[in-house]
Amino acid sequence: MAFLTPLFFVGLSAIAIPVLVHLIQRERKRVVEFPSLMFVRRIPYQSVRRRRIRHWALLLLRAAAIALIVAAFARPFLPQSAAASAITGGSREVVILLDQSASMGYADHWSKAQDAARAVVRTLGPDDRATFVLFSRNAEENMRATADRARLEAAINAARVSSGATRYGPALKLAESILGRSTLKRREAVLISDFQKTGWGGSDDARFGEGLTLNAVSVASASTANLSVPSVSFARSSFSGQERVTVTAGLSNKGDAPLKDIPVTLTVDGHEIETGRANVAPHASASVSFTQFTLAAPNVRGTVRAGSDPLPADNSFYFVLGPSEPVSLLVVDSGDRADASLFLSKALSIGSTPKFQVDVTSTSRVTSASFDKRAVVVLNDTVFPTAATGGVLKRFVERGGGLLVVAGDRTSWPSTEADLLPGKIGAPIDRTSGRSGSLGFLDYSHPVFEVFKAPRSGDFSAAHMFRYRAIQAGPNDRVIARYDDGGVAALEKKVGAGRVLVWTSTLDDTWTDIAVKPIFLPLVHQLARYLAHYEPATSWYTVGQVLDLTARGKGRADRIVVTPSGERQNRTSAGEGAEGLLELNQQGIYEIRSAVSGGGRPEAIAVNLDPTESDLTALDPRELVATVTGHASNGPVQPATPQEMTREESERRQSLWWYLMFSGLLLLAGETIIANRLSRKEKFL
Repeated sequence: MAFLTPLFFVGLSAIAIPVLVHLIQRERKRVVEFPSLMFVRRIPYQSVRRRRIRHWALLLLRAAAIALIVAAFARPFLPQSAAASAITGGSREVVILLDQSASMGYADHWSKAQDAARAVVRTLGPDDRATFVLFSRNAEENMRATADRARLEAAINAARVSSGATRYGPALKLAESILGRSTLKRREAVLISDFQKTGWGGSDDARFGEGLTLNAVSVASASTANLSVPSVSFARSSFSGQERVTVTAGLSNKGDAPLKDIPVTLTVDGHEIETGRANVAPHASASVSFTQFTLAAPNVRGTVRAGSDPLPADNSFYFVLGPSEPVSLLVVDSGDRADASLFLSKALSIGSTPKFQVDVTSTSRVTSASFDKRAVVVLNDTVFPTAATGGVLKRFVERGGGLLVVAGDRTSWPSTEADLLPGKIGAPIDRTSGRSGSLGFLDYSHPVFEVFKAPRSGDFSAAHMFRYRAIQAGPNDRVIARYDDGGVAALEKKVGAGRVLVWTSTLDDTWTDIAVKPIFLPLVHQLARYLAHYEPATSWYTVGQVLDLTARGKGRADRIVVTPSGERQNRTSAGEGAEGLLELNQQGIYEIRSAVSGGGRPEAIAVNLDPTESDLTALDPRELVATVTGHASNGPVQPATPQEMTREESERRQSLWWYLMFSGLLLLAGETIIANRLSRKEKFL
């Protein structure tokens, strides 16, 4: 037996206190009242009975209690236990990082990884603690630090391969945080993975500090042959008033051997459309096109499946299609010329993504009902329509509609509707004499001009501007284009949920030749898309993306989300923020149903694996370990090396002081009970 703070034994002198109490303590005297003391003889009083110790057991109890409490403060420990614990190297803080990304579903990788994790658990000593972390794209503590090996093994057995992509950075950062908080001397992380090369990048800021160890356990196979369907494409056409779709599936062979006569099947809404055959060369791609099918209803679900191999998850690709909805535009001109809106209407009639439905009318024919079910209204060099006054056009814009004002000679704007127009339109500026004007500044950060940002994407300087209207921008207006003289060419203003944009020259051949330039068609399409809030329909998402249900719901009632695994999640309409966001973490088809009405076809969301999961090329685990820790890997998990424990560690692990303190307090409690009983017996003696 050794003591960490032996100076506390000076307190053993307190044992003398119970002896002095027994010898010095005077008993209480009883006062008896007499009417007269003349007949009472006075004799000297002596406490004879207190001059010797009568209750030895009581004295020993008190002395033993004081001795135990003093010994507790001296912090005892057993040196032989410290020596024995040196064999195991002391207690450890272990973090088990188990990769559950989609690539771990290849062949027997997952079962080997679980076996490796269980092997780590079985090496834990009685004083070791382990944290179990599952990771793919993100990392999460599945089991917090515990010494219960049964619970750890149960958590490992319950873990499953996910659909997430491999990312080592978040897992290593979490391990570093857990180990950094630990007070134990030995701190180590065990990373169990197939060490997919695409999951580790040089930009990952994961670094272990001094004293932290990282051990790598690889379950990768020597062969990485794998066939996948990374994408599909769609070609739409019309036949007899119906929309028809041709699906083309892309195939990728990551193996060293060619793949021949691979069956590739297209299934739509549970019905097999066609099965084709494909040959794919090693480390190459191929494609298969299927027979057209008619697309008559929304939320049509499709699946492409190709062959079979050790990683079946990436052999399937899911998508959801719906009939394309044309963007409805109303073009209003003066009606003076039959070809006043010819260039605009012709440009908008070309293309199918999206398809524009254009109706041209004159100002005199416009009614308030003309704006119903329109996405965009274009006032093409004309006066403000009478039917649009009284806030009719403003309410259309506030509800989310788009308004394009093409300012020409005939353009006028009533003062009563001034709050709808960006800026204030002035007189025409003539540049016909001398050098013509041109567009000198474009805001490429704006969605209208963003597509022209790349080199050779369109030369706006080639268009000649002979005349244009002056306009004075307001404080809340955004200038997105200017002429070479600094004049405003395009000005935007947000009104409610809608957008208003003024183009200060014409979009024909009267004031400019832009209508005959190559940039005209994409410019007009960009203006229409932007003002209509057009977003192309997404046929599929990738695992890990987040879906905003609030924006998709558009004020609908509560919704029920059914995941590909069949789990039902209730999403309340009032729950904006986290409740309105859906993380797509499973491969397959999600369903979004209304909680109040069971009729109708539910909205479907297709989710596919990250294509990088199909590339099973492994990196050298030693390279990753060296980058994270600053030194080379020690290889697989090594048995504990002997480490001599300090006196403080031995005392802290044994905690003998607690038992001594408890025993001392227990003796004091027993002494109190015995002393009270003896005192009552002698009270009247």
